[in-house]
Amino acid sequence: MSFMDLAKNRYSCRAFTAQAVEPEKLAQVLEAGRLSPTAVNAQPVTVKVIKSPEALEKIRGITRMAYNAPVVLMVCYDEPNCYTAEKYNDNFNSGVMDASIVTTSMMMQATDLGLATLWARGFNASYIESAFEFPDNLKLACLLDIGYADPENGGPSPRHPVRKSMEEFASEV
Repeated sequence: MSFMDLAKNRYSCRAFTAQAVEPEKLAQVLEAGRLSPTAVNAQPVTVKVIKSPEALEKIRGITRMAYNAPVVLMVCYDEPNCYTAEKYNDNFNSGVMDASIVTTSMMMQATDLGLATLWARGFNASYIESAFEFPDNLKLACLLDIGYADPENGGPSPRHPVRKSMEEFASEV
Protein backbone atom coordinates (compact mmCIF):
# COMPACT_ATOMS: atom_id res chain seq x y z
CA MET A 1 0.00 0.00 0.00
CA SER A 2 1.38 3.43 -0.84
CA PHE A 3 1.76 6.04 1.87
CA MET A 4 -1.00 8.14 0.26
CA ASP A 5 -3.31 5.11 0.37
CA LEU A 6 -2.45 4.63 4.05
CA ALA A 7 -3.15 8.29 4.75
CA LYS A 8 -6.51 8.08 2.98
CA ASN A 9 -7.57 4.74 4.48
CA ARG A 10 -6.60 5.31 8.13
CA TYR A 11 -9.49 6.42 10.31
CA SER A 12 -10.40 6.63 13.98
CA CYS A 13 -11.99 3.32 14.95
CA ARG A 14 -14.32 3.35 17.95
CA ALA A 15 -15.57 -0.25 17.84
CA PHE A 16 -13.25 -3.24 17.86
CA THR A 17 -13.77 -6.99 17.70
CA ALA A 18 -12.47 -9.21 20.50
CA GLN A 19 -9.89 -10.74 18.13
CA ALA A 20 -6.42 -10.58 19.62
CA VAL A 21 -3.67 -8.65 17.87
CA GLU A 22 -1.02 -11.10 16.72
CA PRO A 23 2.28 -10.70 18.63
CA GLU A 24 4.26 -10.28 15.40
CA LYS A 25 1.99 -7.45 14.26
CA LEU A 26 2.22 -5.71 17.63
CA ALA A 27 6.01 -6.08 17.47
CA GLN A 28 6.05 -4.38 14.05
CA VAL A 29 3.88 -1.55 15.33
CA LEU A 30 6.17 -1.00 18.30
CA GLU A 31 9.26 -1.16 16.06
CA ALA A 32 7.80 1.57 13.85
CA GLY A 33 7.47 3.74 16.94
CA ARG A 34 10.98 2.91 18.17
CA LEU A 35 12.46 3.97 14.83
CA SER A 36 10.57 7.27 14.76
CA PRO A 37 12.44 10.56 14.82
CA THR A 38 12.47 12.73 17.92
CA ALA A 39 13.93 16.18 18.56
CA VAL A 40 17.75 15.95 18.61
CA ASN A 41 17.23 12.15 18.67
CA ALA A 42 16.73 12.39 22.44
CA GLN A 43 14.28 9.47 22.27
CA PRO A 44 12.31 10.49 25.38
CA VAL A 45 9.26 8.44 24.37
CA THR A 46 8.32 5.19 26.04
CA VAL A 47 5.30 3.03 25.33
CA LYS A 48 3.39 1.07 27.96
CA VAL A 49 1.52 -1.86 26.37
CA ILE A 50 -1.84 -2.70 27.89
CA LYS A 51 -3.18 -6.10 26.84
CA SER A 52 -3.72 -8.19 29.97
CA PRO A 53 -7.34 -8.48 31.12
CA GLU A 54 -6.45 -6.79 34.42
CA ALA A 55 -4.70 -3.81 32.81
CA LEU A 56 -7.43 -3.43 30.18
CA GLU A 57 -10.08 -3.44 32.91
CA LYS A 58 -8.13 -0.77 34.79
CA ILE A 59 -7.79 1.58 31.79
CA ARG A 60 -11.44 1.04 30.80
CA GLY A 61 -12.46 1.94 34.34
CA ILE A 62 -10.69 5.29 34.04
CA THR A 63 -11.62 6.35 30.50
CA ARG A 64 -13.99 5.35 27.75
CA MET A 65 -11.18 6.18 25.32
CA ALA A 66 -9.99 2.55 25.34
CA TYR A 67 -13.07 1.62 23.26
CA ASN A 68 -12.73 -2.06 24.15
CA ALA A 69 -9.67 -2.44 21.94
CA PRO A 70 -7.69 -5.60 22.71
CA VAL A 71 -4.47 -3.55 22.90
CA VAL A 72 -4.06 -0.03 24.23
CA LEU A 73 -0.70 1.70 24.00
CA MET A 74 0.05 4.41 26.53
CA VAL A 75 2.45 6.72 24.69
CA CYS A 76 4.52 8.59 27.26
CA TYR A 77 7.52 10.86 27.42
CA ASP A 78 10.26 11.27 30.00
CA GLU A 79 9.95 14.99 30.62
CA PRO A 80 13.51 15.75 31.83
CA ASN A 81 14.96 14.01 28.75
CA CYS A 82 12.98 16.01 26.21
CA TYR A 83 14.59 18.64 24.04
CA THR A 84 13.89 22.16 25.30
CA ALA A 85 14.45 25.44 23.50
CA GLU A 86 15.27 27.50 26.58
CA LYS A 87 17.81 29.57 24.66
CA TYR A 88 14.94 30.92 22.55
CA ASN A 89 12.92 31.94 25.62
CA ASP A 90 9.73 30.25 24.48
CA ASN A 91 9.47 27.41 27.06
CA PHE A 92 9.30 24.73 24.36
CA ASN A 93 9.45 21.11 25.45
CA SER A 94 9.42 18.43 22.74
CA GLY A 95 7.63 15.73 24.77
CA VAL A 96 4.14 15.91 23.29
CA MET A 97 5.53 16.52 19.81
CA ASP A 98 7.91 13.56 20.01
CA ALA A 99 5.14 11.33 21.36
CA SER A 100 2.88 12.48 18.51
CA ILE A 101 5.48 11.57 15.90
CA VAL A 102 5.95 8.13 17.47
CA THR A 103 2.17 7.61 17.69
CA THR A 104 1.68 8.55 14.04
CA SER A 105 4.34 6.06 12.93
CA MET A 106 2.74 3.29 14.97
CA MET A 107 -0.73 4.20 13.77
CA MET A 108 0.29 4.09 10.12
CA GLN A 109 2.18 0.79 10.58
CA ALA A 110 -0.89 -0.72 12.23
CA THR A 111 -3.05 0.43 9.32
CA ASP A 112 -0.61 -1.11 6.85
CA LEU A 113 -0.93 -4.41 8.75
CA GLY A 114 -4.74 -4.40 8.50
CA LEU A 115 -5.32 -3.19 12.06
CA ALA A 116 -7.60 -0.37 13.12
CA THR A 117 -6.55 2.38 15.53
CA LEU A 118 -7.80 5.27 17.56
CA TRP A 119 -5.52 8.07 18.72
CA ALA A 120 -7.18 9.17 21.94
CA ARG A 121 -6.64 12.11 24.29
CA GLY A 122 -10.08 12.63 25.85
CA PHE A 123 -9.11 11.92 29.46
CA ASN A 124 -7.32 13.32 32.48
CA ALA A 125 -3.76 12.05 32.08
CA SER A 126 -2.91 12.49 35.76
CA TYR A 127 -5.61 9.96 36.73
CA ILE A 128 -4.07 7.34 34.44
CA GLU A 129 -0.52 8.20 35.52
CA SER A 130 -1.57 7.72 39.14
CA ALA A 131 -3.53 4.50 38.55
CA PHE A 132 -0.60 2.94 36.69
CA GLU A 133 1.92 4.34 39.20
CA PHE A 134 4.03 6.36 36.78
CA PRO A 135 7.16 7.95 38.20
CA ASP A 136 6.97 11.77 38.39
CA ASN A 137 9.15 12.26 35.29
CA LEU A 138 6.93 10.16 33.01
CA LYS A 139 4.01 11.97 31.34
CA LEU A 140 1.18 10.39 29.35
CA ALA A 141 0.73 12.06 25.96
CA CYS A 142 -2.01 9.88 24.46
CA LEU A 143 -3.49 6.44 24.09
CA LEU A 144 -3.37 4.44 20.88
CA ASP A 145 -6.09 1.81 20.73
CA ILE A 146 -5.26 -1.06 18.36
CA GLY A 147 -7.29 -4.01 17.14
CA TYR A 148 -9.55 -5.23 14.38
CA ALA A 149 -12.46 -3.00 13.44
CA ASP A 150 -15.92 -4.29 14.21
CA PRO A 151 -17.40 -4.76 10.70
CA GLU A 152 -20.78 -3.31 11.71
CA ASN A 153 -19.83 -0.41 13.99
CA GLY A 154 -16.10 0.13 13.59
CA GLY A 155 -15.98 2.06 10.33
CA PRO A 156 -14.99 5.65 9.77
CA SER A 157 -17.23 8.45 10.97
CA PRO A 158 -19.15 10.47 8.38
CA ARG A 159 -16.66 13.30 9.01
CA HIS A 160 -13.66 11.19 7.94
CA PRO A 161 -13.60 12.15 4.24
CA VAL A 162 -14.30 15.84 4.88
CA ARG A 163 -11.13 17.84 4.25
CA LYS A 164 -10.22 21.45 3.62
CA SER A 165 -9.38 22.37 0.06
CA MET A 166 -5.67 22.62 -0.72
CA GLU A 167 -6.07 26.41 -0.99
CA GLU A 168 -7.39 26.54 2.58
CA PHE A 169 -4.75 24.14 3.86
CA ALA A 170 -1.54 25.49 2.30
CA SER A 171 -0.35 28.85 1.05
CA GLU A 172 2.94 30.34 0.00
CA VAL A 173 4.42 33.19 2.01
